[in-house]
Amino acid sequence: MENKEVISDSQHGYTKGKSCLTNLLPFYDGVTALVDKGGATDVIYLDLCKAFDTVPHNILVSKLGRHGFNGWTTQWESVLGLALFNIFVGDMDSRIECTLSRFADNTKLCGGVNMLEGRDAIQRDLDRLERWARANCMKFHKAKYKVLHVGRRNLKHDYRLGEEWIESSPEEKDLGVWIDEKLNMSRQHALAAQKANHVLGCIKNSVTSRLREGILPLYSALVRHPWQYCTQLWGPQYKKDMELLE
Repeated sequence: MENKEVISDSQHGYTKGKSCLTNLLPFYDGVTALVDKGGATDVIYLDLCKAFDTVPHNILVSKLGRHGFNGWTTQWESVLGLALFNIFVGDMDSRIECTLSRFADNTKLCGGVNMLEGRDAIQRDLDRLERWARANCMKFHKAKYKVLHVGRRNLKHDYRLGEEWIESSPEEKDLGVWIDEKLNMSRQHALAAQKANHVLGCIKNSVTSRLREGILPLYSALVRHPWQYCTQLWGPQYKKDMELLE
């Protein structure tokens, strides 16, 4: 599958050499760069509804055939399920104008919106995604349509997916990381500290030994390791957040 190059570059889920971090970091670096230049940016969040359970087998087989896979591939569907899903959605970003990034069935789209053309480009891409979903007998989860309006002087344009208007949100949880319309990570810091303190409390109440060789492995596995998830993106920059996490 790697040799055939059938998995889109925008896909970071269940793909060799990619991860949540490779999905999040370049995407929000791009958003931050636009905002730092004084630009307004809109980020659209979408999620396919029951994606892994509703892939039409006949369409999947057709796509595999177009990529030159033999019939034996579908016989291994239970084993290759995640890879086959990535191939199935691989053409989702065809002709997309704005920045699109995916992790499995989670999709986000962003673009500069200072000018009307930028807002129109996002809407055209949403129309393309809706047509893709209909053509592939898939649906996006209506309750998870969201738009995050980022940057000063953002006019907070309205967008739709099909006939449904997309709800504006002041903050969104993206692959486990909270992002708000000011690109402020304070809520993520507060939640990380809260969770760490809760786990530390559980360790203190359930482990009688206070020996270093007993406590340190628990701390590393249950507190430090989860806390380090994608910190390259949300690591504290302000003194108050540093003090909170320390």
